[in-house]
Amino acid sequence: MTRPYSLRRRLVWLLTGSVTAIWLLSALVVYQRAHHEADELLDAQLTQVADTLLAIVAAGEVEHFAEELQDHGRHNPVPIAFEVWHGKHGQMQRLVTSMGHDGFEAGVEPGFSEHLYRGARWRFYTVRDADEEYRVVVGQAHAAREGLAREIGVSLLIPGALALPLMALAVWWGVGRNLRPVDAVARQVGALDAQALSPLDESPALPDEISPLRTALNALIRRVTEAFENERRFTADAAHELRTPLAALKVQAQVALRAQTPAHQQRALAQVIAGVDRMTHLVEQLLTLARIDPAAQSGTPPPLDVARTAADVCEELRAQAERQGQSLVVEAAGTCPVAVTAAWLQIAIRNLVDNAMRYAGEGARIEVRVAREDSACSVTVADDGPGVAPELRSRLSARFVRGEVEGEGCGLGLSIVARIAARSHGELELGDGLPRPDGGHGFAATLRFDAAEA
Repeated sequence: MTRPYSLRRRLVWLLTGSVTAIWLLSALVVYQRAHHEADELLDAQLTQVADTLLAIVAAGEVEHFAEELQDHGRHNPVPIAFEVWHGKHGQMQRLVTSMGHDGFEAGVEPGFSEHLYRGARWRFYTVRDADEEYRVVVGQAHAAREGLAREIGVSLLIPGALALPLMALAVWWGVGRNLRPVDAVARQVGALDAQALSPLDESPALPDEISPLRTALNALIRRVTEAFENERRFTADAAHELRTPLAALKVQAQVALRAQTPAHQQRALAQVIAGVDRMTHLVEQLLTLARIDPAAQSGTPPPLDVARTAADVCEELRAQAERQGQSLVVEAAGTCPVAVTAAWLQIAIRNLVDNAMRYAGEGARIEVRVAREDSACSVTVADDGPGVAPELRSRLSARFVRGEVEGEGCGLGLSIVARIAARSHGELELGDGLPRPDGGHGFAATLRFDAAEA
């Protein structure tokens, strides 16, 4: 089992760690830049001192300037060491050297160069006059330069280091504040009553990342509520519809027990068998309706040919129609594919045909027509039976509502078809059926779906 974890804690650690890593990288870049800038600044200082010494040497005031430069070096964090050479009679003689230095080693090239001096690395700058009579060498220890760069870098990085805890605190506060909507949604979900689910309040504004969660929860709550309602309605319908047939069966069984003659007993038993058949049909229809009610079609079903399905269903029911003296005809003008679950389409067509066979009467003509209408496929089941009054048709798709003609139906067939049509984004249309010799019309039910690519 996966252990639970705190999203707030993870976000705080992730953001704080990211900020720290970025700060350390920035600190490294800042230190490198500070070192580079310090090198350029101090190189410029070496050049300026060397050029000034060279100019003063020619004026003969080198001693006075050397004293001032040595005094400046004692107070400067990066002291400068120097020496001045004079060429006389073809030989170079040292005129002056900075205090504390015994002279630099020979071989310092003109311009910038780096050498070891007294066991440490130094940076030198050498310059000569135009006549090459005087040579000035100035130098600085690398350790002093690095110390200056370190001081500059630290002075820049200390404020950032002090700000790190404040940034971590700000991250913790910001994450907690922005996760409050999640806590609010969790409290709303926790306060739901299992016996009376109601959607979450959608009036409070939520971030774009959390709003879909509330929408999905509300959709789930509506589906669960609908499933509970369907279950309660199914239980109530079943209890209501089974009560009367069971009472009738009991009465017929009692009549059979009290029958005085075999003929009366046989007639009562026949009524019992007919009642059992009606109850069997009722239970089957109730179970079919219960399966369709909570079902949620996931994805898009593969295309299914309505004409082929209608032909298969009619072939199954043809023997029953012949026993009742009815003619069952299927007319299909080519294929017509629809994206409907195969089991649902079979149930819908079977219920329409079975409904016509039950209520059209013996000797009736029943036609099943499959046609393509622009971008839709329709299957129509029409008969030349007694028909249904127009004012009653709008109620036929409700549960346990029958037409004006007595029959063995339970009033669930059209309700099941209407439910399948709604679930499959189709529609059920009721109207006039086939013409009768007396000038009237029978009953027709048309099931229409959007056509799909074959």
